Formats: sequence, C-alpha cells, structure tokens
Amino acid sequence: MSWKRFFQRKPENTGEAAEAADSASSYVREAERRRLARLLERRAALQYDLAQAEQALLPENRWTERIRELEAALAELEVELTQLEVSPAQAPEPALPAVAVKVTVDAEAQPATVSLEIDGMTFRWVEEVDWAERGHQIAPARLRRVEGDVAALLAEVGYGSPREELLETLAASLELLAADALAAARREGVVWVPLTLTDLARPCERCGGWRDVRGRCPTCAARDWQRQQLLLERNRLRQERDEVYRDWQRTRDRLPVVQRQLAEIEADIRALEAKGVRPSEES
Repeated sequence: MSWKRFFQRKPENTGEAAEAADSASSYVREAERRRLARLLERRAALQYDLAQAEQALLPENRWTERIRELEAALAELEVELTQLEVSPAQAPEPALPAVAVKVTVDAEAQPATVSLEIDGMTFRWVEEVDWAERGHQIAPARLRRVEGDVAALLAEVGYGSPREELLETLAASLELLAADALAAARREGVVWVPLTLTDLARPCERCGGWRDVRGRCPTCAARDWQRQQLLLERNRLRQERDEVYRDWQRTRDRLPVVQRQLAEIEADIRALEAKGVRPSEES
C-alpha cells in the first residue's frame, strides 16, 4: 500500500459522527423551542400586569370603584349604629303595682308542684320528669304551667291592654320564679326573699321595654346582639377596603418593574426568533 492511498482513506465512523451531531443539534433546537414557549407565556402574563398597572394610574379604575362601594356600605352601617344608640322611641310604661307574691312549694309531692298567688289569682306548675324504661331519669326535670293567665293578671292590676313585651317578660319571670322556688325548697339553709309583682317586671329606661326578675331586658339584648353584628361587619368592610387600597398601590408601583421585565423578555424572544426558532405548534 502506498502512502498516498493510506492518507486518502476515509474514517469508517463518519456516518456515526454525523448522526451524533444531528442528534445534538435537534436536542438544542428543542430546548430553544421550549424556552421560547416559556418566554411567550411569561410575556403574556407581563402584558396583563402592564395593562393592570396602567389602569391603576387612571383616575377611575376598578379599585376606586370598589373603594367607593365599601365606603357607601360603611356609611350605611354607621347610620344603623347611630340609630341603635338613640333614645327609645317610646317612654317606659308605669311600673307594676307592688302586689305581694305568695309562693307555695310542695317538693315532696309526686310530682312536685309550685303555686304563686298574686292579687287573688293562682299560677300553678307541675314538675315533669323524663324517665327511661328502667326508671332512670334521662333528662333534667322541668316545670309545666297548668294554671294561671298572665293577661288576666295584668288586667286585674290595671293593665287592660299590655304590650307584647310586658306579657312575654312577665311570663318568663313567673317561670324563673317557680323554678327558683322549687330549687330553694330542695336545698337546706336557703333563705327565700319575698317578692312583689313590681320585682317580676320593671320598666327599662334604656329602650322603653321591660326587664325580667333577673334584670335582663330582651329588647336590649336583641339590640346588643344586632350592634355586635354591625360592628363585626364594619370591621370586615374596613379590612377589605384597606386591602383593596394596598393592592391598588402595589399594582401602580409595579409599573416600571413590569416595563423593564417585559423589555427583557421581548429582547430574549427576538434573539431566539432571529435564530429561526419557532414554537412547536408553528414548526
């Protein structure tokens, strides 16, 4: 073999090298396509952020509109809170007469009974016990009124047309008094303090309603609950208003940052497109 023919011999693995080069080129091109796809997605997101930031610079935008709505709702709440604080629309009614209440308890009877005698009228309760099949008590005993009419009692003492608040309060006080009397009779050393009809229902100077034997006014309790709900709603609206304002400020302040990031993304996209890279769906 001559030296000339030796140097003219072609490598046997030329095809394998070309195939490897093509494979590497395809891998690089696919990586560039994926990068271009990510850049396009990022550009779309930044374009949305840019539109939001530009909108935030306008005098009227979705943030100012929402803040006005929240301010209007807060103003309505303040009016409702003020109305709850004003003096009652109706003056308290005269107090009930100081008629003695005679309490009689028969705790040994089966069932136990409680009687209240007021101005010649009798109210009587019977204890009801819920028993299981084998004789075990499965629920606390409670009293059931079997005699006495609250409206008739009020008419007897001079309240011919009582308001519903007085009827409900006096009925609740009688129930409480009967339960307390039975409980006191079953305890040793309990001194029972005599009560009058005046103690069972007192006019409420705060709202014009009536307080029961324990000094509780249902009308005031309902107003206090309503006030608490209004205060909770006011706090919620204030927090939402502050959060909307902070989001507005953040969006407006991000404008130069978004513009810079978008310019960088655009430059990277142009560089890839100049190399002939196209998204996978366009290739």
